[in-house]
Amino acid sequence: MIDVADLSVSIRKDKAVIPLLKDVSFSLGPGETLGIIGESGSGKSLVTYTLLGLLNHTAGLEGNIAVCGCRNLLKAGRKEIRQLRRQKIGYVPQNPQGSLTPTRKIEAQMQEVIAVTTGLRRKEAANYAAELLVKVGFSEPGRILRMFPHQLSGGMCQRIAVAMAIAGRPEVILADEPTSSLDLLSKIEIMTLLGKAQKEYNFAMVLVTHDLGIALKYCNTLAVLYSGRLVEMGDTRELCFYPRHPYSKNLFGCFFNEMKGRESALFHGEPPVLNDRAPGCRYFACCRERITACEVQEPVLIRIGTGQVACWLYDGGENQ
Repeated sequence: MIDVADLSVSIRKDKAVIPLLKDVSFSLGPGETLGIIGESGSGKSLVTYTLLGLLNHTAGLEGNIAVCGCRNLLKAGRKEIRQLRRQKIGYVPQNPQGSLTPTRKIEAQMQEVIAVTTGLRRKEAANYAAELLVKVGFSEPGRILRMFPHQLSGGMCQRIAVAMAIAGRPEVILADEPTSSLDLLSKIEIMTLLGKAQKEYNFAMVLVTHDLGIALKYCNTLAVLYSGRLVEMGDTRELCFYPRHPYSKNLFGCFFNEMKGRESALFHGEPPVLNDRAPGCRYFACCRERITACEVQEPVLIRIGTGQVACWLYDGGENQ
């Protein structure tokens, strides 16, 4: 379904090459959900942009993405990418109200998406739009279709975005921070809707999120990104309760302290600046478990048990 191998993204600035994303690899099958977590600027959304083909044919893009029958999305042309987005890949954006056109009614926007993804004509598309709105929890779909985005709450707009994403019954859903601007009740509603749709259509889902509570509840596998590097990946429950990378330990430690009402300890040090990275581990300045090797060479991702980790503390694992 999705097979990402050695994905790297870099840019050039003042004759220097600045890596934004380096050697990210993962696989995802039908019905599975991968949660991508990490702090702001770690490269989470950049992964979804490459899976959507938004960075294709740009300098500094390397690796291979096999998705929905496409052998390498990074080499695909515009026509093939457009076809994948229409028929195979659905997208749920971060900003629900900003993703909808403010000057057009919901009906017109949904009919346009449905026509493109399913080929239905106007009347059939109108009926299907109403059916989708009922599926995502609206009891009066006709009223909603006649409204403009500004007349709806953020949670309602996001439900409409989910309806649009599943309109073509895609094989893959990319959800980029789908609950970040919503209140707690709306977050639960959106994730419940995505979960129900996934059970019905059996699509694979990549969920980018800052909310560890949501990641732990809805994801089969977690990938932890730090400063553009995949530092740990594994089964959600195992990674949550037995994290190996020092960054993962701090991340989940803060989460559980907050859950228990305790004060979280501040992270030691500062993340590296993009254009001024040392040759060693990117977490070196913040790590309390660092050893000599961490300063001179970046660790590779190795397999330990059912998970993977990039850390010199586990140098005895199986190299990827």
